[in-house]
Amino acid sequence: MNVEEVKRISQASKNERWPYPRTFQELLGAGVTAYRTSIADDRIVYMGADNQYEETHAAPTAAPTLAVAEHFEADAVKRGLEHHQRNRTPFSDFLKDMADAGVHYYEVDMLARTINYTSGRPGESYVEAVPAFEATP
Repeated sequence: MNVEEVKRISQASKNERWPYPRTFQELLGAGVTAYRTSIADDRIVYMGADNQYEETHAAPTAAPTLAVAEHFEADAVKRGLEHHQRNRTPFSDFLKDMADAGVHYYEVDMLARTINYTSGRPGESYVEAVPAFEATP
């Protein structure tokens, strides 16, 4: 995994509000095999085949910590995702929506092209497939 490239992609994707499939594809190209985002403290751990990189306070405009709702609501996760995807809202807004839905963290499996949004408790998760990225001319 090319850590410097991951840092560049992370920054550019947030500043320019890339659609997620583009961010995903760029991270995959930089050698990321998986990553986990902790909602409460806005921390991301990127994993590659032979190394990892931890990014703290990935959303610079977010509060230092977010209160995560006690109850997990899969429907609220779906609504938050749809809103973020449709309106390309800032990453900090996305994190707040996930916290309000009871998501403690989400894990991205780059090879399976899935994202698992979860409270960390059994049976409380929502898995989303990542669509292919198609660049527009």
